[in-house]
Amino acid sequence: MTGVANKRKRAPRREIEPLEPIEAREGPAMKALPSDRHRAFVRALYTVRPGHGAKVKAAKLAGFGTDVSSPASMATIASRLAHDERVLAAIEEEDKKYIRSSAPRALSALGRLIEDPHHRDHARGIAMVLDRTAPVQTQHTVKVTHDASERLVATAAVLKRIAELAARAGLDVGRMPPLIDVTPTEKSERAS
Repeated sequence: MTGVANKRKRAPRREIEPLEPIEAREGPAMKALPSDRHRAFVRALYTVRPGHGAKVKAAKLAGFGTDVSSPASMATIASRLAHDERVLAAIEEEDKKYIRSSAPRALSALGRLIEDPHHRDHARGIAMVLDRTAPVQTQHTVKVTHDASERLVATAAVLKRIAELAARAGLDVGRMPPLIDVTPTEKSERAS
């Protein structure tokens, strides 16, 4: 009898007001699909169990094929659907929605991990949060100096002298063949 005497009385449950109905809006990629069956195929991919035959099952759920369609025929239909660029764009769009809607669960799990100091990834979780809330900033200073070496100055002087001598000899400097612009490599610099 002591078990009955210790029982707490429960407070009456509060009535929860119903939420406003929210129409699920399809993104532009889902709207661009040619038919409702294609949209149903994309949605079915998120409801069927992943693995071998998942795309075929999604195609059947979406209404593709007939009762007498062979497995090979259904596999072909599913493959064509899964490789259609429009369907791929719609899948990508739905993936992004799913990931964004999973954020509250991910944050809740991360919070539980951080609150458990005995969890093996406790420090990792803390580091992850800190990296995203107060990222480490680095500053790089790059100093570029250009030193005209003696070789460059000498080369310019030689080219100027060639032009002067060509003009004295009566050659039209403008009609002379262009000079070959060669930058010496380390190998040829060592040899000289």
